[in-house]
Amino acid sequence: MSATSLTNLAVLTVSNPAQAARLLLAMRPGREVLWLGFSLAVVLSCVLQVGMAQLLPIPPDQPVPATEPVLLILARSAGAIMLSILAFLMFGRLLGGTGTFDEVFLLTVWLQYLQIAGLVLSLVSLLVMPLLIIVITLATAVLSLYVTLHFLNEAHKFGSLWKSFGVILLSALVAVPFVLALTPSGPV
Repeated sequence: MSATSLTNLAVLTVSNPAQAARLLLAMRPGREVLWLGFSLAVVLSCVLQVGMAQLLPIPPDQPVPATEPVLLILARSAGAIMLSILAFLMFGRLLGGTGTFDEVFLLTVWLQYLQIAGLVLSLVSLLVMPLLIIVITLATAVLSLYVTLHFLNEAHKFGSLWKSFGVILLSALVAVPFVLALTPSGPV
């Protein structure tokens, strides 16, 4: 795929996520392409997380937080993405969906790239206009939910965004404790 077609697909994903999901699913890339895409998404996510940690200003009265090892960030990113994929697949099937591992894998990895683009925008805004990061982060979260609803609906052939919402809700109930447990500086 060319950069132009990737950009067009990203725009389509935001403007009509159901149609974008159908286009992505029709491509049927091989497993090696999916795993390569997954690995690249994990590495890019790690690079951006480290970049954000280095650029975020620390208030003068706060201690400097310890730097997390890159391998831990990579493992946490890979684990969180894979846990999402498995939870979306398992709970989707539990609610009557017919999606396959490869279909959910493909759509989730594509969504990761869009979230990475949102992180890049956040990083740029942090350098240019720091308060804009709040708006971009909120917009990315809302847009990710909107796209995920449609992606799950298409992957599992639900015909109902409410079932997709149920999958997201059940997945979050399972995934959040695991992700928090993997976060050394988190509340657990």
